[in-house]
Amino acid sequence: MQSRWWLALLMQTIGQVPLSAASPSSPSSSSSSSATGPFLGTPDDAFWYDLGWYGVRPLQHFASFGASPSRPYFLLHDERCSAKKSIDDTTEGEDLIFVAPRGLSVGTPAPTIYDTRGNLVWMDTQWGQAMGVTVQQYRGEDFLTFWHGTDNGTFGEGKYYMLNSSYDVVHTMQPAPLSPGEEPLLGDLHDFVITDEGTALMTIYQKRPYDLTAGYGIKSGWIFDSLFQEVDIATGKLIFSWRASDHFAIHDTLAPLKRGFGRRSDKAFDFFHINSLGKTSTGDYIVSSRYMCAVACISGSTGAVLWQLGGRHNSFADISSGEATNMHGQHHAVWHEDTQELTVFDNGAFDKLTMAAHSRALRVRLTGIGGDNEIDDEDVDESHDKTDGKNNESGEEEDDDDDQPTAELVQAYVSPESLRAPSQGSVQILDATDTVLVGWGHVPAYTEFSADEGKPLCNVHLCPLGFTWLGWCKNYRVFKHHWVGRPSTLPSAAMRPDKKAVYVSWNGATEVRHWQLEIATIMTGGDAQFTKHGNPVEKDGFEARLAVPSEAKRVRIAALDVNGLVLAYSAAVSTSEKTVVPVMYSPPLKETMRQVVFQYAAFISLGIAGAVVLVYLAVRHRVAILTRARKVTALVITAVIAVAARVLPSRAYKYEALPTTTMSGMTELRTGERQGSRQEV
Repeated sequence: MQSRWWLALLMQTIGQVPLSAASPSSPSSSSSSSATGPFLGTPDDAFWYDLGWYGVRPLQHFASFGASPSRPYFLLHDERCSAKKSIDDTTEGEDLIFVAPRGLSVGTPAPTIYDTRGNLVWMDTQWGQAMGVTVQQYRGEDFLTFWHGTDNGTFGEGKYYMLNSSYDVVHTMQPAPLSPGEEPLLGDLHDFVITDEGTALMTIYQKRPYDLTAGYGIKSGWIFDSLFQEVDIATGKLIFSWRASDHFAIHDTLAPLKRGFGRRSDKAFDFFHINSLGKTSTGDYIVSSRYMCAVACISGSTGAVLWQLGGRHNSFADISSGEATNMHGQHHAVWHEDTQELTVFDNGAFDKLTMAAHSRALRVRLTGIGGDNEIDDEDVDESHDKTDGKNNESGEEEDDDDDQPTAELVQAYVSPESLRAPSQGSVQILDATDTVLVGWGHVPAYTEFSADEGKPLCNVHLCPLGFTWLGWCKNYRVFKHHWVGRPSTLPSAAMRPDKKAVYVSWNGATEVRHWQLEIATIMTGGDAQFTKHGNPVEKDGFEARLAVPSEAKRVRIAALDVNGLVLAYSAAVSTSEKTVVPVMYSPPLKETMRQVVFQYAAFISLGIAGAVVLVYLAVRHRVAILTRARKVTALVITAVIAVAARVLPSRAYKYEALPTTTMSGMTELRTGERQGSRQEV
C-alpha cells in the first residue's frame, strides 16, 4: 500500500493525467460529461481514482450552483443502503448522508449532505471547517447540528450550531463558565450531544498547571485537561461539569510523554483526550478517552468512575479472548440501552503509534454492570495503582470474582480494504435497515455493513485514498439520518444559450420530485406571461438540465412536490444571455495546497542542491572535506535530514485550522445570499 501512496504523490507531482488518457478500466459516472454526479465503478477501477487520476480531490461542478463538493467514488452499492423510511415515498424527506470533508486539498470545506447515491443535497461553504455534522432532536424538532471553529491538531475552540429545516441558525451553544465571574469556555470539536431532557453535552479542553512528579518527575508541569459539561439549551444553565484529572491518574495514560512536553504551558501534556459523550437513562455519562484507550461510565451524581471498558483498569472479564477490550485510540463510543451494547470505533492506533493491522467498528455487549460496580476514587493515585487480578495476554485485568461484569464482542466491522485510521471515525447502528454505518475518519471513506453478518453492502471513498498518509482530505464522522430540508432561498436557474438549455438546482431542498419549465414568448408592459412547456422532468440528482424552445424569451422553473404542487419558482432568466451564478462565499484558508506544494518543492530543491554541493566538495577535496570542513558537512547533512523530515508525512495527523467567522458576519452573508438568489439575472 505504501508504494501506491508514493506513486500517487509522484502522479500529482508531475501533473494530473488528462481525462482523455483514461484507461479502458476507468470508472463510469452518472453524469461524466458534466461531472455532476458520483463515480460508479468497481474496486479495481478505484485504483485509478485513489491514485489521483482525476485529481487529488475530484469535484462536482454545476451551472446553477456556486460551490463544488467532493465527487465520491462508489465501489459497492446495495439497495439496502438507499432504503427510505417509507416504500411508497409518502414520508417527507429521506435518509441522507452527512459529512464534512476538510484538509489541505479541500479548498472550500463545508458541512455537506449527500443522498445515498452520492448526489449532492446541500452544502454551505460560508461555514468553512465544520465537524460532527449530524441531525439531532430538540423539543420534538429535527436540527442540523455541528461544531465550527479553529483547531490545533489536538482539540478545537469554537461553538456549536443548531440549524432548522430552513438552514437558519436557531441556537448557538458553548460551555458555561466554571464559576461565577469567569469567562465562558470555548467548545471542543469532538462531541456535541443533545439529550432527551433538552440539554446539551459538550467536550472541553483546558490548559492548566499540574504536578507531574508521579510517573514523570516534573514538579511544575502542565496538562491539557479534558472536561465535559451538560448545559440547558434554553437557558444556558450549567447542569453538570466533570474534569478528567479529578478521577483519572495522569500516569495511567497510554500516550507517551514526548520530549519537552509537560514542562511548559505551550507544550502541555494531553493525557486523557476526551472524544465522545453520551448519557444513560439513569443519568450517568459515557465518556471515551482516546489516550486512556478506555470507555468509562461516569456517575451523574458524584462524577466517580462506575466502570471502565479497556485501558489499564478495565472492569470487565473479556469472554471474547480479549477482542472486546483491547481497543487503542478509540473514538465515538455510544451506549445502546435496549441491547446493553456499546458501539465503538477502534482506531487501533493513535498519532503515529500503530497497535493493530487495521481499524474496526465494534459492538460490545456488557453484562453485570450496576451501581455496585462503582470504583472508589477517593484517592485516585492509590486506587489506580491497585490491581485486583492478574493481567491476561490481551492486557485486561482478570478477576476471580464470579460476579465480575463481562464484555462480549457481538460483531466487528472491518473495511474491505482493511483501512487503518490513525484518528477520528464513527459508528452508527441503523435499525430501520438493520445495517451499521462506519466512517473511517482520517481515511476519507465510509462503509455500510449488514448488522448481523458484518458484510459490506456499500463502500464509498469521499476523496482519493492514495493521499491518506498526507492528511490532505479527511472526514471526522459520517452519519445517516432522515432529514427534511425546506430552504428559504429560491431554486437557482442558469441559462446556457449555446446549449439551448437551462440548468436548475435548489440547495438543501429535499421535497422536490419534479421540475416544470415555464416560458414567456412575449412581454406585456414589461411583465412576462409564463406558461408551462412540456411535461415535468423528474428530479434525478442535484442539478437538472431542461431543453429550452427557440420561441422562449424568458424562462423560469417551478419546483414540484410529490403531489405536483408548486413549492417555489426560480427567478426568471433571459434565454439570450448566459446566467452567471456567483461563487458561494468561503473563509480564506490558513494554508493552501499551492503554498504547501511550493514549500515541498523548495525544500526538495534545497536538499538536492546541498547534496550536489556535498558530492562536489567530496570529489574535489576527497578526504580533506572531512577534516577541513566538518562543520560544513554537518550542516549539509542536517539540512538534508530536515528536508526529509519535512517532505515525509509529518503533517499527516494535523487538522487544518481555519479562521472562525463571527455570527454577525454569518447573518450578513446569509442575508445577502438570499437577497441575491431572489434577484433576476
